[in-house]
Amino acid sequence: MNRRRNSLILSGFLAMIVSASSFAQSYDAMSSGSFGGNNFYFEAQSLGETNSSAYSTGHQTYTIKSGDTLGSISKKFFGTTTKWKEIAKANNISDPGKIKVGQMIEIPTTNLERGEGNLVRHRPVQAYAQPTVEYQPTVQYQPLTPLPPIRDTSYDAAPQNIALPPVTKADDTVLYSGSSLPQIILPGEKRVQKEVDTGNHVTFNGLTGLVNTFAAYPLGENLFSTAFGMTWNKIVKREGERLANGEDGDFWEFPILMTYAGENFEVAFKVPFESYDVYAPITYNFKDGSDSGMGDCQLRFKFTSESDEMASCLGLGAIFPTSDIGIGNTDTNNAWELFAGLSTKRKEGGNLHLNGGYQAGDGNTAHEGVFVNIGFDHRANDSFTFIGEVNFYNRVNAGKSTDLTLGLRYHVKPGMSLTLAAPISLSNDMFFGYDYRLQALLQYHY
Repeated sequence: MNRRRNSLILSGFLAMIVSASSFAQSYDAMSSGSFGGNNFYFEAQSLGETNSSAYSTGHQTYTIKSGDTLGSISKKFFGTTTKWKEIAKANNISDPGKIKVGQMIEIPTTNLERGEGNLVRHRPVQAYAQPTVEYQPTVQYQPLTPLPPIRDTSYDAAPQNIALPPVTKADDTVLYSGSSLPQIILPGEKRVQKEVDTGNHVTFNGLTGLVNTFAAYPLGENLFSTAFGMTWNKIVKREGERLANGEDGDFWEFPILMTYAGENFEVAFKVPFESYDVYAPITYNFKDGSDSGMGDCQLRFKFTSESDEMASCLGLGAIFPTSDIGIGNTDTNNAWELFAGLSTKRKEGGNLHLNGGYQAGDGNTAHEGVFVNIGFDHRANDSFTFIGEVNFYNRVNAGKSTDLTLGLRYHVKPGMSLTLAAPISLSNDMFFGYDYRLQALLQYHY
């Protein structure tokens, strides 16, 4: 009896060993993939469920290339341009227009904040052999290597008819807007309002040029100019005869100039206000000779022909004397003038100008005669232009004069300049003669 019971116990124990061995072989075969016919899904868990450092954090880096924008990068990784804000936030980009070629950024996950989880996705379905035992356990597999990012298709597709502008330069600005995006600034061309600066400015008679020498080319296409000037000289002669010792006088002129320039023509208008103060009791019988008022108004038209290197012009002018000034020649007849000019147009260095004209009027007015000007200007930098001129006048009943004029033009800002000049008399027998003059002109064109 005892022997039979011991035999049954031994047999049962051996059966348990055989069963355990068979189950272990079945499980090992299933784990090694030798079974077939069963499909399993394996998922990556979030970092909250595991402490493994080998999991993907849900981010990857990307280096910006030429032609990229935050919108196009969003389209590349998420299938839609609408995730550009998430990319900007993950990389602390406050201005989407300041991304640069070569900049490295991180691409965040679509449903997890940075550093808080892994991508959760299904691995491809694989076939396994059927186990010999009727046992199908549920297995969770935790990968030891990071999984590649998958495309998120849970968002709406990007607008089909809106093309994102490419990156061209780091300082460009491009406007982009769509039905699902607000208007934003993306890399493109910078829109800066260009200030007007042709490099040309006006003379003391209103035409484009230097101090008293005008240039053959116009001020600039569709430009207006307004200028205010001042001329002063010490009167030391009367009709070529020097004043006696103790006699002197002052002459002031304050011209207001208005100019309009088109593509190949120019119109200039001058309104001068004049003032005389002469003390010449011996040579001119003036103990207190003073007067002031409006001088002669002048209107001039200039027509230009230009090439890349040279410019020439022809012009007409009209002079309207007034009777406000009571000292000197007070002839009030109108006068007209014809003038011409030639100028070089060098892009570097300076320009040479040559011009002259003839003035005529009924009754031999003080304006009748000829004038010739030769001038040279050199713009040293953006702030200063140096000027040199020789001005010759030969007027009937008013004398002759030849002046050497040295000037400096300060470019205050685009379109605005201040011209200072000091004409020195080489010869002078005008009605009221001088040894030198001082001139200043403030001009702005727009």
